[in-house]
Amino acid sequence: MSLPNAARDPGLEAELARHLDGWTIYAFQRVGSTMEIAHQLAADGATEGTLVWAARQERGRGRLGRTWESPEGGIYLSLIVCPTRPAAEIPQLSLVTGLATAEAIQHLTGLFPSIRWPNDLLLHGLKVAGILTETRSSSNTLSAIRSTLYAVIGIGINVTTRTEELPDSATSLLANLSEPSHFSPLTSHLAYSLTGVLCSRFRAWYDVWTTQGFAPIREALRPWIGLFGHPVHISAGADHFEGTASDLDEAGRLLVRLDSGVMRQFEMGEVTLLR
Repeated sequence: MSLPNAARDPGLEAELARHLDGWTIYAFQRVGSTMEIAHQLAADGATEGTLVWAARQERGRGRLGRTWESPEGGIYLSLIVCPTRPAAEIPQLSLVTGLATAEAIQHLTGLFPSIRWPNDLLLHGLKVAGILTETRSSSNTLSAIRSTLYAVIGIGINVTTRTEELPDSATSLLANLSEPSHFSPLTSHLAYSLTGVLCSRFRAWYDVWTTQGFAPIREALRPWIGLFGHPVHISAGADHFEGTASDLDEAGRLLVRLDSGVMRQFEMGEVTLLR
């Protein structure tokens, strides 16, 4: 399969394979965007369980067309899945992935990141990870009439990234470890291990979501959401709201009691914690 401007790294793929079970791995030292490659692979017939991993991105993507800074020292990966749940529920995958990512970070580092609905992970108020979910349809090679809905889930984590290479609003795992010497920027041990644990936790929660829906995810997420009970500002398109974040509803929408007293559900939006 031809992947323009990207050369697969067999050594990197072999190292990642030691930590991953059952995933088809495409690994690169440098790419434009793992999301672009994953979409190309899916369009060409790649199956669920395909992982695209890069040590560095030149055109990393975030939500709302933003750029995700992707210097060396981070994990940049995209997962291809073919959800069988209704299309309206697929945005929940960002929260499924956030839960898996938070658990993986806590398991390996002891750090407890908070999830900022719907797709960021924070440490001490600074972004350490972000998630982007995109869906498209790919035609079945046997019949152009039939198509398969697939999702590409992008995950970026600042692992050993130097602080000076990150925006002021971001941090890294290394910067928050009290004894960081074991995870020196000169080694990728944590990045490989974290990828393995993250993908294992994602697969487990993805299977739960597939068979049981969002309810178990909602329960598991609550301890990780750092907004509940706090005043927030929400930008939803051209509209702006302030209120107190209350909970997630059964569909993964954020419930906010507005300053007017009305309880409102938000399907999307940019949330800022008011201090």
